[in-house]
Amino acid sequence: MAGYAYTKNVVERQLDSAGNEKSAAEDEFLIVPLGYGDSFEKLSKHNGEPVPDEVRQHAEKELEKLRVEPPTVKQRRFEKALAERAYMNEVPDAFDFHITGTEDLPTGRAWIVEATPRPDYEPRSRYARVFAKMRGTLWIDQKDLQWVKADALAVDNVSFGLVIARLAKGSHILLEQQKLSSGDWVPKSLQAKAAARLFVLFPHKFEENITYNNYRRSATLETAAR
Repeated sequence: MAGYAYTKNVVERQLDSAGNEKSAAEDEFLIVPLGYGDSFEKLSKHNGEPVPDEVRQHAEKELEKLRVEPPTVKQRRFEKALAERAYMNEVPDAFDFHITGTEDLPTGRAWIVEATPRPDYEPRSRYARVFAKMRGTLWIDQKDLQWVKADALAVDNVSFGLVIARLAKGSHILLEQQKLSSGDWVPKSLQAKAAARLFVLFPHKFEENITYNNYRRSATLETAAR
């Protein structure tokens, strides 16, 4: 979220073919706003321990370089990131949406909306092709008309590129947002459980849980670290 400093915690578990944990890692990042929609992720902890001094010092040097960049450079980088996610703008055209009920959430009452792929949809961008093999549920806040939760499921294998990667049928992702006292909606959590193949040959089964917290306005690195 542009304009906010916050903490991001990432827990990733590697699983075997039976779903048993093979390994796990946890990282904590401090997200520092740079202005013009840009930000910097500073790794602060790995598996509960502070990162070594050399890692911290390297990150601080990189941050300082980014801080003194011209605003036009920061803006271009942010616009490039937006362009890479532009396929999400096709979601309203790619799915049929039907209200199936309501639910009281911590943020207030929400409509429950089922999303199913439209058979006549023609993707306009490369990654939008995956929508035909996804279905999901949205929870829409009735007051702000803002999505609060999004639950997506792959109903078939999803390929990215010709042979680069494939997401297996049954892979699942759940995203949640929260409303700050300022009225802004910001990420709260992301949970993913997926099986994938890289270059078709290398199976990869994993779970990832990301949580976002401690949002505060326009913090510098020093205040973000406190």
